[in-house]
Amino acid sequence: MSHDQRQHTPPPPTRDDEARRARLAGLRARDARRAHRSGRLRVAATVLAAVVAAAVLVAVVLSVRGGSGGDDADASGVDPTKANVRGEKVYGDLERGHVKGDVDYPAGQLPPVGGRHDPRWQNANGDVYTRPLRPENAVHSLEHGAVWVTYSPTLPQPEVEKLRAEVAGVPYRMMSRLPGQDSPVRLTAWGHQLSLESADDPRIGEFFDAYAQGPQAPEQGAPVTGGKPTP
Repeated sequence: MSHDQRQHTPPPPTRDDEARRARLAGLRARDARRAHRSGRLRVAATVLAAVVAAAVLVAVVLSVRGGSGGDDADASGVDPTKANVRGEKVYGDLERGHVKGDVDYPAGQLPPVGGRHDPRWQNANGDVYTRPLRPENAVHSLEHGAVWVTYSPTLPQPEVEKLRAEVAGVPYRMMSRLPGQDSPVRLTAWGHQLSLESADDPRIGEFFDAYAQGPQAPEQGAPVTGGKPTP
């Protein structure tokens, strides 16, 4: 072997060199683990921030919707605890239990404005009935947000047809004749009732606007189809 070859041949690794390389390899592995863990933490932090932002947005939306001054009126301005249509009567503290059989409704409410009722509701999807309804089923429909139009058998037929035109085919409305009713026309929602002398009274439309699927209904928006289809 020549002098030049001996001069450029690297010396064999020592134990110190091997230990240093092993230590460097360990440090690189540790740094890789730290980087991986840091990446996972960043992802988790991003997800958490998104969840918090969404929760804040929901809270703001609910605050805007509900921050009208602390009363019970909804966005439409209808307060279920007060008279929203001139001349109506308001009833509170109505029971809501389901019962089989007949219910003894207060004599001063014809038809009843709420209370215990049959588990099966009366269809009120713009249904017009030519015979009186069983009140226990009709009251269940009121609980869902229906408006029940009743009329005296003495109401002239042209006025009956005007009422029919207001009800037929319109969801959350139903209509029936009611013997013994002491006013020609009566509109009833859960806890609210309006007696009228004529089917031409403009308050009919006001009552529908306020209470058909309105905030007075304990189960607002619940179905009014798939129930009892006949009187």
